Amino acid sequence: MDSPRILAVATATPPGRFTQAEILALSRYPDARRRHFFTASDIETRHLAIDPATFNPAEPLDALNARFAEFGPALAQQAAAAALERAGLAPAAVDFVATTTCTGRLCPSLDTLLIRDLKLREDVQRVHVGDTGCASGMVALQQASHYLRAHPGRRALVVAVEICSAAYVLDESLETAVANAIFADGAAAALLGPGETGPALLEHHTLFRSEYLPLMGFTFPGGRPRILLSKEIRHIGGEMVEALATRILEAHDLPQEAIRFWVLHSAGRKVIDHARHLLGLREADVTFSRSILRRYGNMSSATVLFVLEAVMASGQPRPGDYGLMMALGPGFAAEGALLRW
Repeated sequence: MDSPRILAVATATPPGRFTQAEILALSRYPDARRRHFFTASDIETRHLAIDPATFNPAEPLDALNARFAEFGPALAQQAAAAALERAGLAPAAVDFVATTTCTGRLCPSLDTLLIRDLKLREDVQRVHVGDTGCASGMVALQQASHYLRAHPGRRALVVAVEICSAAYVLDESLETAVANAIFADGAAAALLGPGETGPALLEHHTLFRSEYLPLMGFTFPGGRPRILLSKEIRHIGGEMVEALATRILEAHDLPQEAIRFWVLHSAGRKVIDHARHLLGLREADVTFSRSILRRYGNMSSATVLFVLEAVMASGQPRPGDYGLMMALGPGFAAEGALLRW
């Protein structure tokens, strides 16, 4: 059975594009330590669904929920429509939809809104993946791949959207300041199915380290979503990326040198640095991940698809090239997929 291919990837961001200096000014952090998280992040710009003229770090919960409801579905539709256009396919060609987010709740859920807004078929099948953080784009991709292997010849649409500005909290925690310094808003969509172009999804792998479960996720003080991001992640994340990469390579009897493209989630500067060091990669191997971090920040589940889009748009992949695509998320989990062009 032929592996499903990623036929097209497209992304979308809110119109508000801010420099780190502008976001730092809005954050109102007075102390040097918290301000350093912004200036040392290797992030130059981020897109946020906020109006700087009216933004208030202490805005009420209803305003945060309204931000997600306004921008989440709209960006999801924008990215999905662009992916379909790039693949030269009409919405009616989609048989399965997998959506994901961790920064907002909707009922009816995001997938149902996307089915309506894109005018997909009334018999389209769907799944919504929630609460799996930055790794959930990979989990949604995995679900779409499973569907296509069970139904050869069909097509699946994967959409990840995050409005991290709807999870903004200003408190005394250093962890919160780190989250505020790196996270951003964006959406990405991938269209999968039979074809001759685009990377094939050869296999998915997952690695859990449940002993680290308390280190990443969300807490909800007063009902407000607050990102939990332990400083230990910078080391543990790199170690898990290295461990998962080793497992995938061994499962396919591939040397590390066989991987031409490292499609790594742009989690943060130190996570990328540590993963690169442990894997013995060249700086050129992480150039796409660093570029996305620099230009967009960390958009949680959508980020790894932004990196994949950059790789595919570069024109560098050649038939036969291997890629390794990986992201980290709460659980503590590493999700990966082996790609081949």
